[in-house]
Amino acid sequence: EAMPMEIAQTMLAQAMAAAPVEACEETYGVFPCSSSFWGSIFLVCTYGYLLLQGANLISDGSELLLAVMDPGLIGGLLLPILGALPDSAMIVMSGLGGSIEQAKEQIAVGIGTLAGSTIMLLSIAWGGSLWLGRCDLERGMAVDKRLTRQFDLTKTGVTSDAGTRINAYIMVASSLLFLTPQIPSAMGYMHDPAAALWGGILCLVSLAAYCVFQVVWPELQKRQADAAHRKLLRANALQMASSIAKAAGSVLIDSNGEVREDALRELFVRFDSDKSGAIDGDELRKMMTVLSQANRKSPTAQELERDVVFMLQELDADGDGKITLEELKLGVRRWLAELKKQSASGEAKGGATDSTPLLSSGQANVDEEAGGADDDDDDEEDESKEPMTPAQIIGKAAQLLVGGTFIVALISDPMVDSVSSFSKASGVPAFFVAFVVTPFASNASELVSSLQFAKKKKIKNISLTFSQVYGAVTMNNTMCLGLFLLIVWYRGLDWDFSSEVTTTMVSIFALGVVASTRNTFETYWAFVSLMLYPLALALVFFLDYQLGWH
Repeated sequence: EAMPMEIAQTMLAQAMAAAPVEACEETYGVFPCSSSFWGSIFLVCTYGYLLLQGANLISDGSELLLAVMDPGLIGGLLLPILGALPDSAMIVMSGLGGSIEQAKEQIAVGIGTLAGSTIMLLSIAWGGSLWLGRCDLERGMAVDKRLTRQFDLTKTGVTSDAGTRINAYIMVASSLLFLTPQIPSAMGYMHDPAAALWGGILCLVSLAAYCVFQVVWPELQKRQADAAHRKLLRANALQMASSIAKAAGSVLIDSNGEVREDALRELFVRFDSDKSGAIDGDELRKMMTVLSQANRKSPTAQELERDVVFMLQELDADGDGKITLEELKLGVRRWLAELKKQSASGEAKGGATDSTPLLSSGQANVDEEAGGADDDDDDEEDESKEPMTPAQIIGKAAQLLVGGTFIVALISDPMVDSVSSFSKASGVPAFFVAFVVTPFASNASELVSSLQFAKKKKIKNISLTFSQVYGAVTMNNTMCLGLFLLIVWYRGLDWDFSSEVTTTMVSIFALGVVASTRNTFETYWAFVSLMLYPLALALVFFLDYQLGWH
């Protein structure tokens, strides 16, 4: 006989009330927590977004520093550590807080973040950069900015320089550090906490050696600094053009977002001192000197020549060593188009931060001038704006770095708790959740900037992109792994991550061996690289749940 509806509802309510509900504890007594499926998803997304903002601030501050400071000391010591900070904070917080039992549960988030970050860089960042940066191949070399065979997987590709291979060698060598905690198990002994301690120390010593190498041989940092400096030059040139146009009663950008030719003519006439109809090398030097003085900086002769060469490369379309008004107009239009793309990519990676003076000053001019020239007060205010001085850039970089570090340190612990809660609520192991989720929050800035940089389709750009990927993986193998091992030793946790270590090392060796033995990569290698991501997840699952590795 059917049970009456009222009795059924009562029994269901009693059963739900009697069901055990695991309570959660707010992190620091402030940050919300949830034990439910949808609540934990919401918190993972929220904290992941905040972690992304912190990582973006650190990345933006690092780029500003490289534009004005010595690339060896800053790029070799400070910036690699700052770049690995978001992942490091997640790893430390996964095992440092709570009881030993909680640490045993949450440490899977740490190893998932470490493995996921490494494999995401080797697959999505590397493979995506190869696909976006591919050019036609001739005689085994990529031809800059030429792609006539869009979908030919063997006759298109990229070429990196010889120095990039050195970074690949270092990445592969540093991956051997993963073996240190595995040695007792390989010899048939039980887990020895001392192995984790000595492994952690060896990783940090290797980190110090890597930083020293970066200072002594700062090729990667020089290339990063050069890219940042070129952005700064474009931004300051746009701002100078805007100021000259406004002084003449015009604006650089009209209400439709188009460059006004009369405004550019004012800039052109200002520096075409011999009225020849073209800005030659000497006139361009005067222009670059004025640009440097606007930054309150006196460039050396070598720096001035470097800037002149760069401007000729950017604006001299026919290669005759002179810049015509038409070439200037085409170049400025291209700069503004690139600036809008960078602004859009900044929004795509989750932040509207002023990542460089190019965005903070150049984009401001685009937005403000697009409204027209009717507002005299705004024009007068804009005329008083000057390019940022080196001291101001350093001050802004410091603010971004401190703010980003604070956010990352504050959000990492609640992020770890939320990932663990989602794992329990969904039944998905915490390692797989962290493997997929946290790297896209902590490394999104590097991922987007690498892909954007590779799209320029130049050998020097792809060389810098690949070197950044190899350098980031090396930091994971030294700094992040070292901190993880020290946490395992400090909390007395068992080392049962053989499947994760094997998967990470196999991925590094698979790409590292290829990257360290050749300079040119056909486009099909992009798909081989992208397959590393799903194959790594499948391999961990197979080793853990089919073979029972621990």
